[in-house]
Amino acid sequence: MIRSVFISDPVFLRPSRGETRVNKETKSQEQDSFAQHVGQRIRYFRDLQGLSLSELSRRSGIAKGTLSKLESGTGNPTIVTLGALAGILNITPGDFMEPRNGPPRDQRGRKNISGPGITMLFLHKIVAEKSWDIYETNIPQTDTPIYSATHGGIEHLIMVEGVAEVGPVDAPTRLHPGERVAFPGDKPHLYFAIGGPCKALLMMEHPTKRA
Repeated sequence: MIRSVFISDPVFLRPSRGETRVNKETKSQEQDSFAQHVGQRIRYFRDLQGLSLSELSRRSGIAKGTLSKLESGTGNPTIVTLGALAGILNITPGDFMEPRNGPPRDQRGRKNISGPGITMLFLHKIVAEKSWDIYETNIPQTDTPIYSATHGGIEHLIMVEGVAEVGPVDAPTRLHPGERVAFPGDKPHLYFAIGGPCKALLMMEHPTKRA
């Protein structure tokens, strides 16, 4: 029987020792640009709903000070935080990262956002009959399963590299490269890499919403 623990601290990608100071400074500037873009989007959608910062804090359960930092572009937007805000603002997390109209953002401005022990790189948003947020997802090897916070939508995960058990906590599916699984995000679910770290393509399906 596998002993499981909850991993709540976000995991961030760190620069390798071989990176130059210039590369680090460039990455820092791109991350700042990303945070500022997300902050502006949070403020835009909050204003669209006619919510004060205090009211958004109350509804989302996120501290007002944290929200203030996010809107000013000085905070660190994680997928868990963006998911909580998206549910209140009647949008999807991808709406914070992708322009509402026009071409996708410059890919150099993309940034890894952390889940509960995993890292996710937002790739693109597609809106048709359903709304799809697409992420490159990295699952680290851990001694125990990584549990995700529940959220709206349906997760469609396609394994690209490695082997992992993914899905509802009471019935996870073992995935090999090329295999996929779908499950509701509002039920407790986990990710557990087996034999090494894994890479997957995660597509979050949501009902199409208009802000």
